[in-house]
Amino acid sequence: MDKYQRIAMQKDYLQSLCGHWQFRQADQSQWLDAQVPGCNFTDLMDNGLIPDPFVGDNETKVQWVEQKDWCYRKAFVLDNALQDCAKVELVAQGLDTFCDIYLNGHKLGSSDNMFVGHRFDCKAWLKQGENQLEIHFRSPINEVRPLQQAAGLTYPAENDKSEDKLSVFCRKAPCHFGWDWGPRLVTSGIWRDIYLQGSQGARFEDIHYRLHHLDDTKADFEFALDIQALDDFKGMLQLDCTQAPELAQSLPVDLKKDSNKVRIPLRLNNPQKWWPNGLGKAFLYDFQFSLKRQGQTLDRQTQAVGLRTLEVINEPDAQGLSFYLKVNGVPVFMKGANYVPGDSLIHRMTPARLATQFEAVVAANMNMLRVWGGGVYQDDAFYRLADKHGILIWQDFMFACTLYPGDENFLANVRQEAEYNIKRLRNHACLALWCGNNEVEMGIKHWQWPQKFGYSPELYERLKDDYLCLFDQCLPGAVKSLDGGRFYLRSSPIGFWEEDSDHIGNHHFWGVWHGEQPFSEYQRRVPRFMSEFGFQSFPMPSSMARFSGREDHRLDSPVMTQHQKHPRGNGLIQRYLEADYHPPKDFDALLYLSQVQQAEGLRLAFEAHRTAMPFCMGSLYWQLNDTWPAASWSGIDYYGRWKALHYQAARSFAPQLLSVREEQEALLVWAVNDCLEAIPAELSMCLLDFAGDCHWSSRQDVTLAGNNSAVLTTLNRAELLSGGDARQLVLVVSLQDSQGRELCRNLHYFVPPKAQQLQRPKLDIGVQALDQELTVTLCSDTLVRHLYLEIPGVDANFNDNFFDLLPGEQKQVQLRLPGLDAGHIQALAASLQYQSLLDSFAQEALCS
Repeated sequence: MDKYQRIAMQKDYLQSLCGHWQFRQADQSQWLDAQVPGCNFTDLMDNGLIPDPFVGDNETKVQWVEQKDWCYRKAFVLDNALQDCAKVELVAQGLDTFCDIYLNGHKLGSSDNMFVGHRFDCKAWLKQGENQLEIHFRSPINEVRPLQQAAGLTYPAENDKSEDKLSVFCRKAPCHFGWDWGPRLVTSGIWRDIYLQGSQGARFEDIHYRLHHLDDTKADFEFALDIQALDDFKGMLQLDCTQAPELAQSLPVDLKKDSNKVRIPLRLNNPQKWWPNGLGKAFLYDFQFSLKRQGQTLDRQTQAVGLRTLEVINEPDAQGLSFYLKVNGVPVFMKGANYVPGDSLIHRMTPARLATQFEAVVAANMNMLRVWGGGVYQDDAFYRLADKHGILIWQDFMFACTLYPGDENFLANVRQEAEYNIKRLRNHACLALWCGNNEVEMGIKHWQWPQKFGYSPELYERLKDDYLCLFDQCLPGAVKSLDGGRFYLRSSPIGFWEEDSDHIGNHHFWGVWHGEQPFSEYQRRVPRFMSEFGFQSFPMPSSMARFSGREDHRLDSPVMTQHQKHPRGNGLIQRYLEADYHPPKDFDALLYLSQVQQAEGLRLAFEAHRTAMPFCMGSLYWQLNDTWPAASWSGIDYYGRWKALHYQAARSFAPQLLSVREEQEALLVWAVNDCLEAIPAELSMCLLDFAGDCHWSSRQDVTLAGNNSAVLTTLNRAELLSGGDARQLVLVVSLQDSQGRELCRNLHYFVPPKAQQLQRPKLDIGVQALDQELTVTLCSDTLVRHLYLEIPGVDANFNDNFFDLLPGEQKQVQLRLPGLDAGHIQALAASLQYQSLLDSFAQEALCS
């Protein structure tokens, strides 16, 4: 049971302990108000004892918190329904991290892993009247420092923002210790739901869905149930399915005390399959399980099932080593991004925030997210939303960018973590694969750890042996045992960008950015599957104002430095800008230009990856979201504002894509069709000048093969531009279907932005306010590049933005504003603002 959506069970036997608690610093006597789920940082903020670490440079002022121990307590009266239960357990779904749990002075147990939920038998210690539950949290820093001292070495956790690199000893979100896009906030607290659960005789311990066969005519599958009984009895197990009532059945069960295994084999005729976003409906069957004894329902649970097959094909082929996914027997190009925790203070991810994120993912035509290994295994609600929306999940185990201990205590803790999370997630249709870690093998080979940390050859070999024990034995053994048939990848990536081995498996390409190579490298360095690549940008001024003041708006200010975690970040953004753009006229223009640059740079990568299918079969950029407000690689900032990158992803990940690629003197016009069926269409091409005059045009009938990429036509660049000025020309390519509807469009420019001779537009803007929606209609007499619209103070995103507006074209964009009537929206529309590429350049640069 998580804080977003409670699974159906006997609610009479549940008592939530969330909500109001009290807490104190362990070496102080005063108890203060606290909220659960929560953490010590937010509780201290709510009591006015620390400033918001996300604002200004306050992060530096709250580092003392990690050094302290913290006590939490809650007084409660046991619900009447639980008093008569034969068994009552305290269920804590997330304790962060090192703690002891006490009920009425009796120690129930301990926890040392943030990623593991716990059940503690507590009936014997409950009493009539008021009960007192206390949880004592120990400082993660002080808890594990002796482990580091005993190890006699410093592990290479280079993202830890401290000298002692202690994160490797904590089974806790690695990014809590700092990363190159997030703050160091080493939290403690009750971060997920906590409740009492009673049992009157038996309960479902686990329900495991297993698919045996699936085709268009039938699905053969089963549920393997683990039922915990308090004594021997004969009962009835009722199975129902909302979408397939013919599967309903009532089974007698002869249960023995403790654990009982029950299998329910099923066959469904003419099943509806679950498909990833863009290929069909993500159809789910809702099953209900009820356990009864003499007519009394003892426990009830639900399980959603998506019927689909999934294979990860990672094998030698004629071009090297493949890496791609087949869903329901069909190779599918993966389009998406890497997902980091949505908030550094993780419990603050609300149902509304999660739902909004998935709406944005679907709007960007994505079909995969990679849950990256430096954060957390996400809440159940995250995976339910992925199931619902057809978003496949690449699931890392929570290990990233460092070596780890290999002692038996550490491995036992990891086994417990793996078992808990594999069982929790394995039934989800969205779950595509397990990956042992992020970039550790890349680090072993290329990050010079022996030189940096003084490892002898013998010590380094031992550390690598520990690595294999964890990632070649412990984790794959857990996957094989508990989720057999699911693909396990030891470490991502398989191939390394430093070695130019693009034909080998999946890649994380950081030649652009870390390697300071030009954006054009994205077109040359195309791997079999790209699971990381990216470039930084700043938030827009409206977001910047929420965590900084105008006095901070220079790149070398303490606040801007604090919110830029990459040591070369601000300088890299500026140096790349200098290559292709005029200098910005002011700080706000710099923020805007950074987003334009990020989007345009990654557009090259998106198109290179998609046009290279089936050689390349995935494009997951770094990163979808932010964990706090900062300069980062994200496409959506911390406050939920879509950057230019997210809008570009929506265009580049559309089901049909046109791309124009210059190769020497040729212009290759590529088309990509993700749909499984062929599409007859008309290819339209027009060479326009920026005033709207057509210098050349062509139309031809084409057929886009299903699930395919191909060159539709080739143009001679010199002939096309003959007699024209490349600085004032754009090639417009579009596809229309047989009904004349535009399937996709792309624009190709012949010179970089700072060489383009843009003119001041006469922009005609019309607005139409309806209940809950604003429509803006735009028209210009000349080309407008990267037109950005915003209504100050409105936290909502237009359905398109940062777009190029062709001369004479009429374009409409919509802004959904739920809960507002037409009159209110009309008033808001009066403050509509816009900005374009030309507006952002310094005037003196345009005149030079």
